[in-house]
Amino acid sequence: MYGLWGFERLKLKMMVVMLLMLVLSLFEQNMSFSSPLNSEGLALLRFKQRVVSDPFSALSNWKEIDGEIDPCSWFGVECSDEKVVILNLKDLCLVGNLGPEFGKLENLKSIILRNNSFSGSIPQEIGELKELELLDLGFNNFSGPFPSDFGNNFSLTTLLLDNNEFLGNLAPEIYEVKMLSEFQVDENRLTDAATIPSCKTSGFPCIASISDCYSCHMMNE
Repeated sequence: MYGLWGFERLKLKMMVVMLLMLVLSLFEQNMSFSSPLNSEGLALLRFKQRVVSDPFSALSNWKEIDGEIDPCSWFGVECSDEKVVILNLKDLCLVGNLGPEFGKLENLKSIILRNNSFSGSIPQEIGELKELELLDLGFNNFSGPFPSDFGNNFSLTTLLLDNNEFLGNLAPEIYEVKMLSEFQVDENRLTDAATIPSCKTSGFPCIASISDCYSCHMMNE
């Protein structure tokens, strides 16, 4: 009697162990499918934390919903094959800085942050994005050394840095990037800056269209 009961207990334990192994296996499979987007989503959320002013609430839907992180549904983010490939946040008067989390967005092909008020230095990690084809950081307040790794990025076709503050700090490697189809720095566009309406006069430090400046003014009243 005792031997039969012991055998049944052993069978029950084995069944429990097998069930746990099955659950863990399914969990790992699920994580393997979702981890790329979750990793990229977390990186974008860390970037959002560095934005200290978002006057148009452009990033309001950048958040976790019911425990799920789906950056492909966020404003300004485009995906291909469930990978984040485009970040387009131009003309939004965003204020903040960039950090090393961009290194987690290894599938990015385009980063467009034109016409905001980002400041500080450009992270080295952006220069290490091997899929990056377009980087537009024009009309911001970036300063400091520019990542020299861009000289080794053979995917890059467009680099726009006009109207920033690091003109004298660009590494020689950047000027030697011969594969670029378009390359602009401040010296190409400074003469036009005075003719472009600026939101700075109404309290938001960015350069925008007349209609955007009107919106900035109304929000600042």
